[in-house]
Amino acid sequence: MIQEDDVLVTGAAGFIGRHTVAAFHRAGHQVTAIDLRPAPGHLASAARWQRGDFADPALLAEIAAGRYGTVVHQAGISDTRAPAGPELEETNTAGPLRLADACRVGGTRLIYASSHSVYGTLYHRTPITEDADTDTGRCSGPLNPYAASKLALDQEMRIRYAADLEWVGLRYTNVVGPDETDKGPMASILSQLLRQAACTGHIRIFDDSLTAARDYIPVETVTATIVQLATAMPPVPAAVYNLGAGFAVSFAEVAQWCARLHRETTGQPLLAELVPNLAPAAYQYFTCADMTTLDKALPSRPTLSLRDTEVRVAELFRLFR
Repeated sequence: MIQEDDVLVTGAAGFIGRHTVAAFHRAGHQVTAIDLRPAPGHLASAARWQRGDFADPALLAEIAAGRYGTVVHQAGISDTRAPAGPELEETNTAGPLRLADACRVGGTRLIYASSHSVYGTLYHRTPITEDADTDTGRCSGPLNPYAASKLALDQEMRIRYAADLEWVGLRYTNVVGPDETDKGPMASILSQLLRQAACTGHIRIFDDSLTAARDYIPVETVTATIVQLATAMPPVPAAVYNLGAGFAVSFAEVAQWCARLHRETTGQPLLAELVPNLAPAAYQYFTCADMTTLDKALPSRPTLSLRDTEVRVAELFRLFR
């Protein structure tokens, strides 16, 4: 029998997708998980796993028939180096819009992953609001085709689904967690530096980025927010929302955290090497989300302080050791 709380998670074998499946399972939901990759072993019993494409017509027909109460769309091309072209446009923009059409027909709530990268360079090094994404006085806009594909999706969602669909787009900042390894070079710089410090005692930082700062949010905070959004009654207003910590941590401060943790663990100093940044024009030197809009829409959402972030950093360092 179909349960009203059935949740479909796309991209379920990915970093955020895995944590999304686990969060809904812990909350007592019946979860269906789909990904082109096989189910992670530790989550095999947490969901009904399917291997396939989120835009497969058979799956879209299931959604349009009302099979699921909520679809959480985490699938997509997340490589910021991906070239522009039909594959990126289909995977990150056109396919998700067909998914949204199916959700509208099926009366299904849709929560999808967008990205803070849509803003590109922030000119004033202050938290940016969702409505500033095309304000050339506040930000540059996308610095790469990946970010452009996410902004195109957000804009189309705003135009097409002002009514008739319960939906939320979430512009994640820099999501961090214990199992980012499958993201390779796309893992957050925070996790990359922590892993280097924990495993080698030697970190490498771009020589033009010591004053850079980014907004980091733990993956468990992201998924707890998603579960709340999926169950909120009445639903939050359909819109694109930032999802970050709401404050930025400098690379220099992250390096200091790494140095302290390494020294406390080994008694040895941390070695830091400054290396050239070969693509400065495509680099976000500052990210920070203004969280006012989501705070008003979902006042009970989980939040965190700078101290919370520092505690989480220490936990990750010990795990990487």
